[in-house]
Amino acid sequence: MTKLLDLIGLIYSIVLGAVITSFTNVVGLRVPQKQSIVTPRSHCPSCGHVLSAWELVPVFGYLFLRGKCRGCGGRIAPTYPLFELLGAIGYGYSFWLYGFSGTTLLAFVFLSTLLALAMSDLSTMLVPNVILLYTAPVLLALAYVSGATWWGPLAGALLGFSFLATVFFVSKGGLGAGDVKLFTVIGLVLGPRDVLVALFLASLIGAVVGLALIGLKRIGRKQPIPFVPSIALGTMLTFWFSERFFDWYFDLL
Repeated sequence: MTKLLDLIGLIYSIVLGAVITSFTNVVGLRVPQKQSIVTPRSHCPSCGHVLSAWELVPVFGYLFLRGKCRGCGGRIAPTYPLFELLGAIGYGYSFWLYGFSGTTLLAFVFLSTLLALAMSDLSTMLVPNVILLYTAPVLLALAYVSGATWWGPLAGALLGFSFLATVFFVSKGGLGAGDVKLFTVIGLVLGPRDVLVALFLASLIGAVVGLALIGLKRIGRKQPIPFVPSIALGTMLTFWFSERFFDWYFDLL
């Protein structure tokens, strides 16, 4: 019976992840442009074709349409189904790790927040304050529900803010102020130790992506690139694997 419930929970989490991420895609696209996330209904930005229910089915709607608008035949950005797939995998993996627990709920909200911000950064190079303001108290409450010490989230937020603010001022704007605020919120969830791991991984991923894009001549050497997707990936890898990483590291010593 327990295994059946776990299987149902896993399937439900995967479906929920895809559906929620379909919504966070809308949040990430509309909020930075100060548009309503409720109206108008989802539509093609080129011709205005209003999407039907089956066209909005996460991932599969894109595949059925073969990546093209049914109204005008225009290309649909593959980032939409890619993010939905990542949300489904992330939700499913979080449930597989933590089961029916407060940590799973924390992982769900955390991942969805990061995906919404990554979509916003990719589309507009902005990290909207309103998304952080709404999600920060929820994430803080869930961090405590998941067993954080009273001081851990506060120390993590302070450390995340301090490191990124220092980089922001030293680089003279080379890093966005939104990234500083984002790492403050990340610190609430990860605490003082893991926020540094997330920063390291995000920087490493960002550097690899940047060098690859330069090598492929997709961007110039001084052209800014969205950093939040790298932050999101590095942060969730830290959330899921930091304990294993430290166990592996100390076993080597």
